[in-house]
Amino acid sequence: MHEPLEFFVQLMNRGGPVMWPIAICSLITVIITLRKLLQWTFLMLHIIAGAKTWTAVLKTLSSADTEATQKAIQQCHSPFAAILSQALAHPDLPFQEALEDSARQAVRKLATGLGVLDTIVTLAPMLGILGTVTGIITSFNLMGAMGTDDPTGVASGIAEALITTAAGLVVSILALIPLNAGRIWHKALTQHIERAMTAVEAAVKK
Repeated sequence: MHEPLEFFVQLMNRGGPVMWPIAICSLITVIITLRKLLQWTFLMLHIIAGAKTWTAVLKTLSSADTEATQKAIQQCHSPFAAILSQALAHPDLPFQEALEDSARQAVRKLATGLGVLDTIVTLAPMLGILGTVTGIITSFNLMGAMGTDDPTGVASGIAEALITTAAGLVVSILALIPLNAGRIWHKALTQHIERAMTAVEAAVKK
């Protein structure tokens, strides 16, 4: 247990101060990835589990029975019911407009966190390059102070440059994978929402 911790501390020390924002980026990547994975997984499971009750909601919309619709929405386990319920909570707006607004809010909520991952994909390599520059500057400063006869001092600056570059690239790659996977999931779930809202509009028009 102590060996990985000691290795991490040693790596952070050798990498210089730029390693800390890179480490923070890696921690944020892990947190967002786990949160989005749980969010999207539970949402998809609820869509599947609530398919029958959602069909019952659509049938009540076709019959134009408001009380039956409200009761069916309360008994529905599908996340689409929450979108419909939010739209019905705004009687001052035209139904189609309220439904579209509610659906847009749900889609935006699904995308929360993807922008941060996108920023980390770009930011982490830039931080690595910054660490490279500072490491090389340190090496040249030590070369000027100690001369070229003693390479040990210069090696620490070169190590700082290489470690931060590698760390920045690793974090960027690790953030890129869930970002691209998240975009695929977001697109698929958005299509599910669009189809469900189209079914609502069709049921209302009957």
